[in-house]
Amino acid sequence: MMAHRLETAVIALLAFGAASRPAAAAPTPGASVDIWVRGSSRNGAGGERLRQRRFVLDRLPLANFERHDAQYEIVRQYRGISLAEILKRYRPDDSLDLAILHFANGMAIPLPFREAATMKRLDPFVARGWRTQPGVRVMIGNFPAIPKKDVPGDRRPIEFSGNKLVVADRFHPEVAPAAQPGFSPWTHADTLLGIELVAASAYYVQFEAGGNATVQRGLTLFRQNCQFCHGVRDVGAHFGWDFVDSEAIQSQQQSAANLYHNVAYKPRNAGELGLMMPALAFLTEADAGAMREWMQAMATAPMAPYKAPASKR
Repeated sequence: MMAHRLETAVIALLAFGAASRPAAAAPTPGASVDIWVRGSSRNGAGGERLRQRRFVLDRLPLANFERHDAQYEIVRQYRGISLAEILKRYRPDDSLDLAILHFANGMAIPLPFREAATMKRLDPFVARGWRTQPGVRVMIGNFPAIPKKDVPGDRRPIEFSGNKLVVADRFHPEVAPAAQPGFSPWTHADTLLGIELVAASAYYVQFEAGGNATVQRGLTLFRQNCQFCHGVRDVGAHFGWDFVDSEAIQSQQQSAANLYHNVAYKPRNAGELGLMMPALAFLTEADAGAMREWMQAMATAPMAPYKAPASKR
């Protein structure tokens, strides 16, 4: 009987100790970056994550660099690692040539990481910390927020947690030359959370809607201006409304003029209304008409599946 009481007391004490210990702190978003290969899908979204691997930034060989940051538009001292080095450690198949960078706010920026000229110009770098000047300790995972200059009154700045993707130039290879440098997806990106590896040709087949030259023009405009923030049937970005499944988008397609005024102009109280999208003043009403036809074509036909290339691993 005494032994039984002693055993019961010990179990209770252990249980109390386990309950009284504070729970382990949740990992800071952005302290690690997931990389995976997109698997085949039947109809748009749903491609399985293959070969997923998590890279904890503090376990990588981080180094100190002084770099120009196109998002802050100044030179800063950072501690981190190049994106190319992280991808090298993952060792993607040769058939994969597009890295879709997924950010905490829902942006998805495609990066053709096999293009040497693009990678050299952007020199993408995953910063884990920064310092204000030599001799000052590195501020780990704590980067200054950035107010939205192109959306007056928007009190929701771009904020970072755990890491910051630094690029040396506002350039993006998909953005039309006439729109650069005024429009850049990099200016709206926040914390990098994941990298999805795909074959570019197979990935963009999903957004093909057939049709005439106007519809094809609409797809080109989507790739140049919209894909960074908007997805289609849950494929791609989700920072903005889905181009097929969102009722808000459908209501703006009632006419080319209606869609044009939504994308090209912003009211003075845009921030109060929750309109985060920058005004794309370089687009024309004819552009809006082409985009409208492409969006309607995408909404009235099944989405082409993504066919993942055969893995050599």
